[in-house]
Amino acid sequence: MHANPKSNNKRNNSLIDIWSFVHLLTSAALAYIYTPFIALCMTFAWEPLEIFVISPIAGKFGILFGHEGWINIVSDLAFNSLGVGLAALFLL
Repeated sequence: MHANPKSNNKRNNSLIDIWSFVHLLTSAALAYIYTPFIALCMTFAWEPLEIFVISPIAGKFGILFGHEGWINIVSDLAFNSLGVGLAALFLL
């Protein structure tokens, strides 16, 4: 069994990080591929899936994933919304 990587690491509580731009671009791409509403639903569903399902599973293998604080979670949702909005405004 691997050691829990969360025990020695602080939660990511950044307002903006490299993942912010990943959220922006992927949500814009999803809005272009599907519809803005579907993209928004998918990206908003990702956050709890990441934190409550994938993160605990990854932790069992010694992988730090989705170890985020509330500021980062809300920021990710804002970047998702911005990406969907920009796609709807400029691409659709």
